[in-house]
Amino acid sequence: MHSFIFLLDALQEALFVTGDFSRLSSIIEQPLIFARSFEDKLNIYNNLVRSLSASGKFEEGIANCVAVLAQLGEVVPTNITVDIYRDEVTSIKRLLHGKSRHELLSLPIMVDVHKLAAMQFLNHALSLAYV
Repeated sequence: MHSFIFLLDALQEALFVTGDFSRLSSIIEQPLIFARSFEDKLNIYNNLVRSLSASGKFEEGIANCVAVLAQLGEVVPTNITVDIYRDEVTSIKRLLHGKSRHELLSLPIMVDVHKLAAMQFLNHALSLAYV
């Protein structure tokens, strides 16, 4: 089954690179059905979000990113208030306070697969929101 998913993933990549988004959209659901685990679906979701972005479907792309992030354990609030924003900025400032550039650059490289995937989907969501 993994080789089937791998082949469909390769096909999706080829369709994305060639800009054939209509065919890509038509085959994206099948590997999601046959994937054995959420990890098997991550690259498929990545291809889906990239194709939605390239097709100008920004809100749908963001919605997919938020859904994947939730499955990765990263909840993105949908109604941001000034208080939420201020609290988050304050929290980040507190975490970074007193840290030198050298200390930040010396932190260990992220290796958690779920956290790396979350960063990828956060990046997609930010790009889509910017556009």
